[in-house]
Amino acid sequence: MASAASNLVAVPQAIEAHRARSKNHDGARNIFVDGSWHMPAGPAPRNGRSEYISGPRVAGACYFDIDDVAPPPGSPSNPKGLPHMQPSPIMFACAMDQMDISPEDTLYVYATAGCGFVHRAYWTLASSGYHDPQRVKLVQGSLDEWTAQGGDVEEGALDDKDPRLFRMADVDWEKTSPKYKCWSEDGGASVASMAQVLNVVEEKASDSVIVDARSAGRFRGTDPEPRPGLRGGHMPGALNVPFVSLLDPNDATKFKPLGEVKEIFLKAGIGPVEEGSNVQRKVICSCGSGVTAAALAVGLEECGLRKKEDIAIYDGSWIEWGGDENVPIVTD
Repeated sequence: MASAASNLVAVPQAIEAHRARSKNHDGARNIFVDGSWHMPAGPAPRNGRSEYISGPRVAGACYFDIDDVAPPPGSPSNPKGLPHMQPSPIMFACAMDQMDISPEDTLYVYATAGCGFVHRAYWTLASSGYHDPQRVKLVQGSLDEWTAQGGDVEEGALDDKDPRLFRMADVDWEKTSPKYKCWSEDGGASVASMAQVLNVVEEKASDSVIVDARSAGRFRGTDPEPRPGLRGGHMPGALNVPFVSLLDPNDATKFKPLGEVKEIFLKAGIGPVEEGSNVQRKVICSCGSGVTAAALAVGLEECGLRKKEDIAIYDGSWIEWGGDENVPIVTD
């Protein structure tokens, strides 16, 4: 399914890594992380954290909460109150301490059945400058497939005092010195600000292109936004690649074959970077709130069209852009 340099792993590979998780010769471990998250919409929305708590879960797995390991809404680093923004290096390192994860460990990020939003947890873990990105893997296949293939699971609900259920608000992380620091302070390069996106829109950054992961109807402005108060449409010059088009229609925890993923991007107008070509090298991925944009970011890297350092996620995404009357939008 993936190239030798890929960070995508099939369930049988992940099970093998789990069984050998404490046997690595260098003392490092294979740590499994549930990155499940669901849109908080509809009459009975699923909740990844609640499902992790109630179980089952991969035996010994941690949970990475993209809403909790993020700048608190209204804080100096998040004055607009935007959801699941990229954590600071210190906050991220403190979260890794709470999860008993070191930079030498290899992480295997997985999701429960039907979760097509796990890419944000994976992207955050791989892009925060704490791990070598090659040490962060994304499991292709759900917890159901894991169980069906004989992977070890924990059953039953977790006790409230289980240390895996920490909350950053209880950690006092701003006054804490983490055990390990991020080896790179460049985690911010993996996200783009509104000002950077505006530079692309106003053609001040001609080496960049914006790709929007929302549905075609929302992108064109013909379908309403699910969040009240947001305008419909898209940023001038943006391309549209609905994130669901990249995922296996029978299992949203998997990408389609990477050749198909590449073809989808090519048809949308994202060409390969070749010497002497005028193709925009940098790609900024956007969506509704910065979650499904991560599927585009991971897909672009895995299919080989862009290097990781040439991909960023617009963290504020449409919640920020569509809610600001001072920035331009267009409709089709």
